[in-house]
Amino acid sequence: MIYPPQAISDQSYDAIVIATLISHESLLKQLIDLGVDKDKINFDYVIFPVKARVMFLEKLAVTFNEKRIEGCVAEGGVFQGDFAREINRVFPDKTLYLFDTFTGFDQRDIAKERSSGFSQYEEGHLNTTSEEIVRGRLLYPNKAIIKKGFFPQTAQGIDERFCFVNLDFDLHDPILAGLEFFYPRMVTGGAILVHDYFNPGYRGVKVAVDSFAKESNVTPTPIGDGISVVIYR
Repeated sequence: MIYPPQAISDQSYDAIVIATLISHESLLKQLIDLGVDKDKINFDYVIFPVKARVMFLEKLAVTFNEKRIEGCVAEGGVFQGDFAREINRVFPDKTLYLFDTFTGFDQRDIAKERSSGFSQYEEGHLNTTSEEIVRGRLLYPNKAIIKKGFFPQTAQGIDERFCFVNLDFDLHDPILAGLEFFYPRMVTGGAILVHDYFNPGYRGVKVAVDSFAKESNVTPTPIGDGISVVIYR
C-alpha cells in the first residue's frame, strides 16, 4: 500500500528506512516534522555513499588549496542542490556554474535512452526543483551562476577554465556532452566527478564515460562511494 506522508502517524512500525539517494535529507526532515522519532529512522543505505562523496570533495578542495589550483567549479544535473551546496561550501571563493533544465529529463535525451535500452524514464522525471530551491540552499549564492535549459546549449559562450566539475545528468547524451565540453577546459590537475557510473538504473552513464575515456585516453577511477568515478586532467 502507498500512503500519503501525513498518514504515518496512524501506522505502527519498528523502523522507517530511507532507501533513496535523491533528496534523502529532505525526506529525513519531513519525517521529523511529521513527528517520527529520529532514532527510528534508518538511512544507512544512503549515508555511506553520500558521506564518501562529500569527503572526497572536501579532501580535493584541501589539495587544490595547497597546490594553488585555480579555475571555476561547476555541476551538471543539479536537481534540488544538495551536492551543489557542498561544492559551494568547500570552494567558497570560486565561481560555481550550475546547469539544469529545472523541468526534469528532456525528451531529446529520453529518446536516446529508450532507443538504446539504457533506461525507461519518462520526460519530466526529477522535475520537483527550481532555481529558487537551489539558490536557497547555497551558503554563498552570490558566487553561483545558474544556467537553466538544455545542455550543452546552455554552455554556449562560456569562456572559463575549470578545476572541478560534477556531472550528475543521469543520462548518456548529456553526460557525454558534459565530458566533451568540460574536459578540454579543465586546468592541469583538475577533476571531473561523474555520478551514477556504477548505477544499473542509469546504464547510459557508464557507456558514455567508457566511450569518452577510450577516445581521450583517460582512466575513470572509482572514488570509493560505490557509485562515482573521477577523471583527472
